[in-house]
Amino acid sequence: MISIDEYGPLPVRRPESVAELCGLVVEAAAAGQGVYPVGGRTMLDIGLPPSKPGFALDTTALNRVVDYPARDMTITAQAGITVAELQRTLAAEGQWLPIDIPNPERATIGGAVALNLSGSRRFGNGTFRDYVIGISFATDEGQEVKAGGRVVKNVAGYDLMKLQVGAVGSLGVLTQLTLKVKPKPEASALVRMVCAADQLGAVLDKMHESRSRPTVVDVSTDRSVVGAAWAVWAGFEEKAETVEWQIRTLLDELRGAPVTDVSAERGPDAATHISNLMSDAAAWFAFKANVRPSRTAEFLHAVEGWDDVRIHSQALNGIVHGRAVHEIAQERAASISKTLADRAAECGGNFTIRRCPAAWKAALPVWGRPGPDRDLMRHVKNTLDPKNVFNPGRLFGIA
Repeated sequence: MISIDEYGPLPVRRPESVAELCGLVVEAAAAGQGVYPVGGRTMLDIGLPPSKPGFALDTTALNRVVDYPARDMTITAQAGITVAELQRTLAAEGQWLPIDIPNPERATIGGAVALNLSGSRRFGNGTFRDYVIGISFATDEGQEVKAGGRVVKNVAGYDLMKLQVGAVGSLGVLTQLTLKVKPKPEASALVRMVCAADQLGAVLDKMHESRSRPTVVDVSTDRSVVGAAWAVWAGFEEKAETVEWQIRTLLDELRGAPVTDVSAERGPDAATHISNLMSDAAAWFAFKANVRPSRTAEFLHAVEGWDDVRIHSQALNGIVHGRAVHEIAQERAASISKTLADRAAECGGNFTIRRCPAAWKAALPVWGRPGPDRDLMRHVKNTLDPKNVFNPGRLFGIA
């Protein structure tokens, strides 16, 4: 039994096969119940509370690698395999999936795709929408639907891959995925620098104009420096010779730039540091904003001087993650949300809540302010899941 946002407890069903999984979906639909897909249970606090009784459908028994033609640089695996196990399989052939997923030993690839999770390497390597080339999922009628294929160059059928990536499990239960993969980089390096708050925009412009091609350009709150300041990180992963050229190029371009404490770290520790730049530390209150990349610095000015908030931004992607450093009152969370939602709108984006007490979710903008795409999303949900079987309430609430 598990609870989701204090709703429950819900019984847990753990099918051993896709056929059994589809049978459980049919059973739930016939009973008017909801199916709540769970994998490693690392992100259950994302979204709104469930809106009707049902059961949690545990996918972790569906954890096989189905096909791995390493020379084709693709892999097909069931959705319940953990990210860490998938990466270990790829590493044996000198390959990897270059997307950072929090808690990879527990997180499943299906759950990561359903939430379109990504980390600091997003700038250079993209997101799951760039890697999923084939997908299978169970519909509300208990049928397994397949789209795409197992080769990189395929144009078969509708592009249901991009529709399912980031759908929060609301359009079906993912059962199998085919992913493009890449060779593991030969070398890694991380350049760190500090800049004053009022110089962040100029530094990010310099990074954007650089002849180097970093995989990572991140900004984080720097409390080690007296006064308002940001730490800026540039990560490189490529052939060893290329990495060294890029470091030299960037350091040369930074001469005269408004930065201090410039340092470079190389080797395996740099790669580990890149993976851990955005930690998944549990927080009482956590949020995410997306803005136009050219206006990231403008958005971040809103949080300068906030001692109760820590920020980590994938700056040149316009992604900003934040969390409270300790428990805060609902009134403070509402104030933060209002200020940053307004600023995100001004900067061409949106603001969402990633984690907070369940009781707060009725009053806070969990999925942000409705935009013109919200009605289209509801239409897609109603078309593919007319009985509201999958994750009911989690994406759109009770209505």
